[in-house]
Amino acid sequence: MSKVGRLFGFLLGISIVFWHCTADPLFPPVEAESAEDYFPLSLHRSWTYQVDSVIYDPLGSLNVIDTVHAYLHEVITDTFSIPSGLTYVLNQFTRTDTLLPWTFVKSIGISQENDRLLWQEDGRILIKLISLLYQGLSWNGTAFFDPLVFISIFGELMQPFKSWSFSILGQHEHHQVGPFDWDQVLRVQQADNENLIERRFSQEWYQKDVGLIFKRMLILDTQCGGQPANCAGIPWEEKAEKGYILTQTLIRTTL
Repeated sequence: MSKVGRLFGFLLGISIVFWHCTADPLFPPVEAESAEDYFPLSLHRSWTYQVDSVIYDPLGSLNVIDTVHAYLHEVITDTFSIPSGLTYVLNQFTRTDTLLPWTFVKSIGISQENDRLLWQEDGRILIKLISLLYQGLSWNGTAFFDPLVFISIFGELMQPFKSWSFSILGQHEHHQVGPFDWDQVLRVQQADNENLIERRFSQEWYQKDVGLIFKRMLILDTQCGGQPANCAGIPWEEKAEKGYILTQTLIRTTL
């Protein structure tokens, strides 16, 4: 598989997990909104993103080994029935230049089950969203798998889902993202944790009636040459020895 294909295989997964709410789900606030409003699903709907990534040296030399500028195209191509309803098949394609043909990467399953929006990718299920969304809501997005699982990322074993905790940071926000001015943005925090040797950050923004419009991830590890305390205060972009930084921005969509 090409470097870009491997990149999307490693980086662009979001799986979904059992629900644990901080509020009583039987009595959501009156301002609660449906997840379907922010993650609309229908056949042939598509989204195209610009993706910029930085991949850190798997040998731990403190040097960036690669930067990747590419495009990701997602389209719902099929559905199939399950006991709780429908599963939508989302196909992902990538290319490094607008003049090149799209290359198929993988298929992802998306379904609505028991008040949860489930994203199944690479054998893992993430709980992307809860059916009723409101400010301050939190849930266990990795409940369907062990978040401490080690995954090979560009030749190095890492725990990319360690310390993930999902929550709603904001609703009905106004943001300029890429070429668009969005006015009904839902911000979802998936991870924001760090210690001397690990940085885990993942955030997704959804526009009402459109879907995912922005994603930012920092999955980084360092040993700082065996002396991690010496790197305290140094930006992770400078001290990371392995992992990646990913920025994904919507540039086109069809409804």
